[in-house]
Amino acid sequence: MNSINMDCYILRNANIVTMEDDSILYGYDLFVAQGRIWRIKKHIDISDVREIDCTGKYLLPGLFDNHIHMDSNEITEMLIACGVTTARNMWGLAETQQWRREIDAGLRPGPTIYSTGPLTDGVTYWNGSKIVKTPEQGHLAVMECFHQGYDWVKTYPSIPRDAFFEIMRTANELGMKVIGHGNYNVSFRELADCGYYSLEHISCLPKTSQEEDIVYLAESGMWSCPTVVVAKTIEDYVHAGRPLSETPHYNAMNPYWHRDWENITQWRKSLHRYDNYDFEEELERERIFMKHSDRILLGSDVPNPGVTGGFSVAEELQNLMKYFGMTAYQALKCGSVNGALCMGIADHVGMLKEGFDADILVLTENPFVNVSCVADFELVIKGGCVHDRAWCNDLLKTVRERPRTEIIPLMPEQ
Repeated sequence: MNSINMDCYILRNANIVTMEDDSILYGYDLFVAQGRIWRIKKHIDISDVREIDCTGKYLLPGLFDNHIHMDSNEITEMLIACGVTTARNMWGLAETQQWRREIDAGLRPGPTIYSTGPLTDGVTYWNGSKIVKTPEQGHLAVMECFHQGYDWVKTYPSIPRDAFFEIMRTANELGMKVIGHGNYNVSFRELADCGYYSLEHISCLPKTSQEEDIVYLAESGMWSCPTVVVAKTIEDYVHAGRPLSETPHYNAMNPYWHRDWENITQWRKSLHRYDNYDFEEELERERIFMKHSDRILLGSDVPNPGVTGGFSVAEELQNLMKYFGMTAYQALKCGSVNGALCMGIADHVGMLKEGFDADILVLTENPFVNVSCVADFELVIKGGCVHDRAWCNDLLKTVRERPRTEIIPLMPEQ
């Protein structure tokens, strides 16, 4: 099969993990037409339609990675080749907007991308970020995001108080959500009260000594994307000093990234910010949040050092279970249903239901029994495009062996 575009087809005799709840429809047919799930039924009797035998196989909604960076032209290829069919890009640029259009037109392999605008901060922490110091600059930054077609505004925490509140005011007027790392110059309660939509990373939640603030954020309806996988890389490769070559799937990334990872890791060490890093304390912040909210997202923060495109999504599923006691269903929900709810697309993505987009993984095992089986899918389906394992492996090989001259990095060196 390799990779085939089909207008309509039936996935025959499958076990369907709809993700509407933790039940499974055993031995059902699923009919795809024009990129949508047309029918789900015990037996669908339609002639002259291509069939794919899924006897004994499990159908799962395509995975979400709710925190990625399209920092070069091959990140989206790695994601789709690892079963990620929807992603939230956290630093938008003109090039990433173009790549989004190319993916939508079928000209570039990748998941459906939703994106923030440029990283907006009050000082330069990451090179290339957009600096906002005044309310006027804050207003303009939001208007630029709006006119350039971004889905959200992304903020880092050093924006001055007046400028930050103007960002929130303008975004609220336009109906745009503001997400990111919160703000050092407002209280956490003010952050929630002004409508901040999602806090990224466990490190951005209040410390455990501020438990009341964590509870307030959780009960406000704010989303949390803990990105444990990247926090663990800080613990292991910055704080503990282990070599990056020990990271899982290190050799799946193009060698270009190995040098970039080393540079960023050495820069982080030079800041001494992580000299007293307490990974367990950060995990406990998220545990408190989860006692009061289920608005949790699965995100990897690829391509941070040690975070490998697509592969780290399966790692994060296991992290959610290992560190927070989630069931496989709850963890998978963070990487499907919750992503769709947060992005405002839950009417057509994130579950296997009639009328929804045909974004599907075909698995050989029950993911509720063995969640790691999502990394060993047999097919990844995105609308009318059916990709088999061989196609995915070939794409990953191409990415891994791509000459440096064909890699288009977008971020200036740190």
